[in-house]
Amino acid sequence: MTSSGNAGSEHAGSGHDGGTLTGITIHPIKGCRRIELESVTVSAAGLDGDREWQVVTAPDEDGAIGEAVTQRQSAVLATVVPVPIDGGLTISASDIGTIDVKRPDANDVTVHALIGDEVACADAGDEAAAFFSEVLGMPARLAALTPESSRPVRLFRGRLATFADAAPVLVANMASLDDLVARAIEPFGIERFRANLIVTNDEPWSEDTWTEFSIGDADLVARIAWPRCAVPQIDQDTGERHREPALVMRKHRWCYTAEGHSPGMRKVLEGNAIFGIACTIDPEGTVLNVGDPVAVTQTGPALLGPPFRLLPADAVS
Repeated sequence: MTSSGNAGSEHAGSGHDGGTLTGITIHPIKGCRRIELESVTVSAAGLDGDREWQVVTAPDEDGAIGEAVTQRQSAVLATVVPVPIDGGLTISASDIGTIDVKRPDANDVTVHALIGDEVACADAGDEAAAFFSEVLGMPARLAALTPESSRPVRLFRGRLATFADAAPVLVANMASLDDLVARAIEPFGIERFRANLIVTNDEPWSEDTWTEFSIGDADLVARIAWPRCAVPQIDQDTGERHREPALVMRKHRWCYTAEGHSPGMRKVLEGNAIFGIACTIDPEGTVLNVGDPVAVTQTGPALLGPPFRLLPADAVS
């Protein structure tokens, strides 16, 4: 996988078949329920509507900057359903109710994104704050990016991102998911990994070697194989925590060493499970549609080798 510390590609050409785009998912509020789409527009910071809102801790009496709250701290966020409407969101949670939240026009606060960046954005108001405070059982606010907001991410060479961890888009392969599930002690779905673009092909882990590829009319560059936290253990419909896929990824997708990468990148990768590829995407305004073909134009060495070939007798029942 390419990064600021990796060597160049092994293969370049007009493009070979990488499969088909079979799923598009955005998460309007970081950490909350997904929205599955048939088409989406590429924005300057990833995909239109993805992770443009974020729940944050309420500032203390000293006015400290709000810190990102995600499923890492509060798995219950998975049960909060945000639906885009004209000018904002409708947000609902069982046992609490539904509210409509207008998207602010101008920045009035600064909050921390998950990886620590300070982001100028807007507070979404007291009703939203009361809603999320009740959901979380602690004081919280809801923040929104506005047209004035800008978040360049150093990991991606200054490219803009929303409130996503760092990547403008995350790409995952259903073939790789199926390979993991076949080895696991309990089933789990692709939604656990909260990727944006789901491709399907006949080659598990082939995406680990992609450095440049296209989906429809969009051009993507894979910047880093993506390290996983504990969130994939959370059922994205119920908020319940499970053992998998942590066990199977520890056994088959664990990065012990990331030689050839920069020291900073090694800190990100080593000691973590890997699933999916974090990418930049261009050009802004391109529309992606489920069913678009995937064409791989450049490949490079994979960070991890694929798991051993799984024979029928090896499958975990």
